[in-house]
Amino acid sequence: MQPVIDLNSPVGADEFSALMKDVGPWLPDVPEAPVGLAVSGGGDSLALALLARRWRRHVLAFVVDHALRPESGAEAYLTVERLEAMGIKARVLTLAPFPKGRLQERARDARFEALEAACVEAGCLDLLVAHHLHDQDETVWMRHHAGSGPRGLAGMEMTTLRGRIRIVRPCLTLHPDRLRATLRSEGLAWIEDPSNQNRRFERVRWRQDLSSTQRDQAREWQISAQGLRHSEEDELARVLAKSAVWHPAGWVHLAPEGVCESTLPPLIRLVSGRRYRPSREQVQALVLRGEGTLGGVMMRPAGRFGEGVVLVREERAVERPIRVDAEALWDGRWRCNAQNLPTNSLIGAVGDEATRLNARRLGLPKAALRTLPALWQGGQIIGLPDVLAGTGTVPFFWAGGVPVTGESGAIG
Repeated sequence: MQPVIDLNSPVGADEFSALMKDVGPWLPDVPEAPVGLAVSGGGDSLALALLARRWRRHVLAFVVDHALRPESGAEAYLTVERLEAMGIKARVLTLAPFPKGRLQERARDARFEALEAACVEAGCLDLLVAHHLHDQDETVWMRHHAGSGPRGLAGMEMTTLRGRIRIVRPCLTLHPDRLRATLRSEGLAWIEDPSNQNRRFERVRWRQDLSSTQRDQAREWQISAQGLRHSEEDELARVLAKSAVWHPAGWVHLAPEGVCESTLPPLIRLVSGRRYRPSREQVQALVLRGEGTLGGVMMRPAGRFGEGVVLVREERAVERPIRVDAEALWDGRWRCNAQNLPTNSLIGAVGDEATRLNARRLGLPKAALRTLPALWQGGQIIGLPDVLAGTGTVPFFWAGGVPVTGESGAIG
């Protein structure tokens, strides 16, 4: 029987330290490697900031101003003042305008892109976010309503890799009332965002409408689904270790026994750099055909590479050339680590210039060669990627996001 917890009881320092130990290990508590905090100014994230500061000396808060409401800028700087009064260094990240439509989804994507870049600049490998028990319930119900299987019903996990940082959710088992009680115990105020009451957003409707019985049901589903998901992940890792070979140039050789419905979705997501896996029905159709394109990836017989198939990026799906800068992520997969590059240079696919190279000698499919990144200037390639050993010199590194196995629930 679960112990009854007083929802008016603040979260203690020892309790929070135990939660953080569960998601460790952690770097030494030094100024060169602060732990990042995503703080909106609301009660949940401000309580997280207070608890994190008790747990660790060197933390750095990032307050994102979405610039969607006239008062949001003033609220962001008020939050910074409150954080600094708590002994927490803080920075405001103001987002550029983004297209209308799917407001919450676009705002979330823009927010985490800004947070990731800010963390990298500040030396933060980890970013704490304040998702709590009720957020988890709502996520599980939303996924259940959408027809998700065990992978979705397992909900959000305590840690998730996103690009170059780790997202940590230490409060997932904490009731939101206890987070607010933690602030009240210190006499601290917070901001209430009116969008959190706007029922045109799906999550708000679930938040307002779920009964306590439905929340209990969500937790039962989640516990059951987590066990199934972990078993599936273990089996997937076993099959991939035996049948898949990942090549640094961004393609995969998959043995015949590995061409199945469980392996293809994560591998397609890996090779394409896309956030989401293709649907089960699409994957089933691809397995039956034995070759074809799906999710920005081409699957075809391996030919000279042996039995099975190769998975390579689909050329017509690659991103157009982009300007080089320190944060440039090209095609959702590659970053350039070179210094002092020409300011008017671009990152784009090798494309037709691949005909000047010998793909066989380089040991990769022609299609993979054509979709590698290169440095362009004035319509000419001025640098090939150093993954082409003995040919390329420009340092590009893979930045495709989460690993094939062990990925967690989506970031909210």
